[in-house]
Amino acid sequence: MRMKFTFDNVLSFVAGAALVYFRNWQAFVFLVLVFAFVLVGYYKSRKSNEFVFENKEEMRHTTELDIGLNYRPMPNHFRTYYLFDTCQSKSVYEYRLEGTDVLCRLIEDEGEDIDVPKHQDVHDGVVMESELRKRDAESRFHITDVEEKIADLKKDVEWHKMEPLAFYGLKYFIISKKLPQADARRYLRQELERLKTGEELFFKAAEQLGLQRDEDSKYISRLKVADGKTAPSDEEIRKLFESAESFGITDVEFSWGKKLTGVLEKLLGD
Repeated sequence: MRMKFTFDNVLSFVAGAALVYFRNWQAFVFLVLVFAFVLVGYYKSRKSNEFVFENKEEMRHTTELDIGLNYRPMPNHFRTYYLFDTCQSKSVYEYRLEGTDVLCRLIEDEGEDIDVPKHQDVHDGVVMESELRKRDAESRFHITDVEEKIADLKKDVEWHKMEPLAFYGLKYFIISKKLPQADARRYLRQELERLKTGEELFFKAAEQLGLQRDEDSKYISRLKVADGKTAPSDEEIRKLFESAESFGITDVEFSWGKKLTGVLEKLLGD
C-alpha cells in the first residue's frame, strides 16, 4: 500500500526529528507550534467539509464529506450524523458526480438508543435483513413496517440520483465543493433563479384562489387565506400543487423553497 504524505505529515516529522536531535527548549516550542498549526488546519478543514441540516438544542443533524464512520479520510463518501434526545444514528454514503447530477448509495447505517443496543441496518452496502426482522420480532413496539423499511433500504443501497431536497440541499453543498468554482457558481445561480422564479409564479397562481404568502402558515405550506377571501376547496388546492411543475419546480420544492434558497444564497455568499 502506497503511503501518501501531506505537508502536515512532513512538518510534524521534521518537528519531531528536531526535538530528538537538538533536545532543547527551542525544539520543544517548535514542536508545540507545529502541532497547534496542524490541529487548527485539521479543524478548519473539517468545518469546511461539514454541512449542517439542523443544529438545535434538542436535535443535531449534520454531514461531513470524504470521511467514514471512524472519522478516517474516505474520499467520495459522506458521513451523516443524527442526534435527537437519546436517539442517534450514523450513516455513510458513497457519492459520485455526473455533470451537475450527484449520485449516491448507502454503504453503512447504524443506530442506538436507550435500551436499544448499537445495531447496523446496512453493512458493506448490504441490507441486514435477518437482523432487521429478528429485532422487529423481539420488539414490543412497531412504529414502522419492517418489510417496508427493508424495501426502502434496498433502494438506498443502489445508485440513485440525489434530489435537491435530499438532506436539505446537500447536493448543492457537494457541487460547491467538487466542481470547478466557475461551473459550480453558475449551476447554483441557475438553481436559485429557477426556484425563485417558480415560487413567484406559484404565488401568483395561488392569489387567483384567494390565497396569499405566509411563510409561517399552519394552513397550507407557505400560504394562508387572504383577508376577505373564501378558502378554496381541497380539490382546488390539490390542482394548484399539481401545477407546480408547469412553473419549473416541484410541489415539494415550493413547500421547502425557503430552506433551499437559503442554502443556495449562503453557498453563493449572497
